[in-house]
Amino acid sequence: MRRSLASALLLCLIVGGDLAAQILDDTLVPRGQLRLQAHPSFTIWSTRFGRTVDGTELTEDLGTDLTDPTGSLLFPGIETLAQLLEGITTSSGYAPVLGSTEGRVAQEVTRIEFGGHVGVFDWLTIGIVVPWTRTGTALDYTFVADTTGGADLGLSPTVTNSGGVDGYLLALANAAAAASANAATACAAGPGAGCAAAQSLADRATSLFGSTGNAYAASPFFPMAGSAMATLLAQVSSTLDADLVGAGLTGIGVPMAFATDVLTEEGLGLLPQTPGAGIDGAPLGTRLGLWQTGDIEVSALIRVLERVAGAGADGSMGLSYRMTIGLLARLPTGTPEDPDVFLDFGTGDGQTDIEGRVTGVGSLGRLGLAVGGRYGIQASSTLTKRVAPLELAMPPLSTRQLVRWSPASYLGLEVAPSFQLSDELSLTGQYSFFYKGRDVYELVDAALALDPDELARETGMKLHQVGVGLRYSTVQSWTGGVAPRPVELHVRVVRTVAGSGGHTPISTRVEAGIRLFRRVWGPRPTG
Repeated sequence: MRRSLASALLLCLIVGGDLAAQILDDTLVPRGQLRLQAHPSFTIWSTRFGRTVDGTELTEDLGTDLTDPTGSLLFPGIETLAQLLEGITTSSGYAPVLGSTEGRVAQEVTRIEFGGHVGVFDWLTIGIVVPWTRTGTALDYTFVADTTGGADLGLSPTVTNSGGVDGYLLALANAAAAASANAATACAAGPGAGCAAAQSLADRATSLFGSTGNAYAASPFFPMAGSAMATLLAQVSSTLDADLVGAGLTGIGVPMAFATDVLTEEGLGLLPQTPGAGIDGAPLGTRLGLWQTGDIEVSALIRVLERVAGAGADGSMGLSYRMTIGLLARLPTGTPEDPDVFLDFGTGDGQTDIEGRVTGVGSLGRLGLAVGGRYGIQASSTLTKRVAPLELAMPPLSTRQLVRWSPASYLGLEVAPSFQLSDELSLTGQYSFFYKGRDVYELVDAALALDPDELARETGMKLHQVGVGLRYSTVQSWTGGVAPRPVELHVRVVRTVAGSGGHTPISTRVEAGIRLFRRVWGPRPTG
């Protein structure tokens, strides 16, 4: 039975993903014992391994996504707005300026893994781990709308004066309709100078109506009244109005609406929930989530090879080693990130992982070495995401869509040397390598004019981590009849030292853990 089960698990070496998993924690439970655990950890990061537009790898602050000397990069609609306004005014080189922004962001995860594992046989342990998780984002930013230094954008009148916008667009639409009707009449008798002039006037009115409507809808911002661009736009509108009246038609008669309110620092944070801004999300700010269940893990661990050396005549220990294989399923019980809460993340990813691992542990005297490998696949899932570049802090509501997410498989390798300070206490080191390929995203509604590859562009990652810790265990002494009860304790610090991928966190993690044992059936094991 053991060989057939071990063979089946060897065929299922599809191990994956929780970066907090450590091969030192892959230990068997003595037969008939129930092991209860509580493993708290705290992870924090404020930088990441980023990537420039041309693909150059670099280290950058998380606050980079909220740092821009003009503010135009924070809202992709500003670029569209600039193009539309250049078309209306037949000018070029317009570079709109909203204001200077600078952000500082730090993110954290507090996680307590509660678990229970049972030693079914001396060679087989099964168990479950339920993570209790809380995530948090600390955000501090500054925004300065320096209108004397070149800032020429303010809150769009669609936000502050929707009546003025609607009135102007209605008047412009009526004028365009009247001009088109006039052109149809003038051209009914055939082409000529009168027909050409009437048609040109109708085309100008229709074009201005369409372009102006698109400009108002492009972003939450619009040129400030009195700015150079506002003056050009007003001239275009007034010239058309005069030409309509000169042709004996009803003019526009309503002035174009411009921004009158400067965006403030407080207003920037509240912009996602401002009616008419086109974002429709939670306001920016520091956020500490509620405690929630993460992705529950169920696992099986099998010993396939073992040698326990006895003590020599001089009391020294010979070479001992053990090899185990494991299979783990990570269930979609956590809460995925909310697409309407920006700069935040969830306690799970909404899909199932199947992971397996091979671990070898050896010791010679006081020296020990653990080596492990993991490989995993991740099931696809359908999620609601904002289909926009990951660097965009506040994507517009129009990008909020259902997507089919196919996460890539991943590989983890780990080496953990140890030195036995006493029979129960050991000093441990650790090196970990983690690699994940590039995910695939597809729009559920393929007809939408959005590029789902924006979500996948920086999802591949490489990660190198080092750590050091102390581990206290009386399990072996208890098995040998020396210690009165079995217990395992550990404390560990792990730091990311290298990596790549575009959005790979450079994190520091502090861990601790306690494991207590209780006999469920059978006699006490003896060494």
